[in-house]
Amino acid sequence: MGATVRLWRARHNPLVRRTDVAEAWLGVGTAALMTALAPLAGATLAGNVGAQLLRDQQGWHRTTAVLTENAAYTETAVAAGDTGRAEAMVRWTAPDHSVRTAMALVPTGTRAGATTAVWTDAAGRLRHQPMTAHQAEVLGDLAGACAAAGVCLVLVGGRRVVVRVVLDRYRARAWERAWAEVEPRWTHRHA
Repeated sequence: MGATVRLWRARHNPLVRRTDVAEAWLGVGTAALMTALAPLAGATLAGNVGAQLLRDQQGWHRTTAVLTENAAYTETAVAAGDTGRAEAMVRWTAPDHSVRTAMALVPTGTRAGATTAVWTDAAGRLRHQPMTAHQAEVLGDLAGACAAAGVCLVLVGGRRVVVRVVLDRYRARAWERAWAEVEPRWTHRHA
């Protein structure tokens, strides 16, 4: 409300330039657009991302794999902060009955020949454990918050560009015209 009061008072101030009023209205317009567009962009992206994450993992299923080597700590697992799991080579049968092998995270200390559960997609490729609906919603909300912040940054940046490029150039030209009128009288130089 303070900006509105200042804007209203500025309208009747003889020292306020038209560019000052334009800048104030540009600020009001930017705030109005941010209020309307940021929540819309955030909500739209949040819902779409969460739903897409869940759609992408449809068809994944849990299958049994056999370890082909002992599971021991590796630099990768420790660096990832996952101290209860280690990388090991596992073998499983894909839906097309072909035998596949790949590295997977399994419980530490599991011996070669033991079975473990892994997740695969419809093509039999190894996947990470699917996320829950709550996890997908949280990631969607995070993406939505980033989208809303991005809209705000674009609008504020656009306002800044308009003020600095357009309005400040106009102000500089107006200042030069006014100085060209006043300068000869102040310096007593007449052209």
